[in-house]
Amino acid sequence: MTLNSIDWPAYIKVMEQLLNVPLDEARRKELEVQLARMETLAEPLMDFPLPQRQEVAGVYKL
Repeated sequence: MTLNSIDWPAYIKVMEQLLNVPLDEARRKELEVQLARMETLAEPLMDFPLPQRQEVAGVYKL
């Protein structure tokens, strides 16, 4: 687990309750595998340095 890694089993359990979507143990395990894979794939993108003046996202005002 990396320093910023998410506790996927705990996350899945909380989301299961919040979304009221019960999962069996096999689906929980497969979901954990898939989330861990996505986390690994996203690491290079998250590590990419943005210039200080680069806006991360647009600002919308009413």
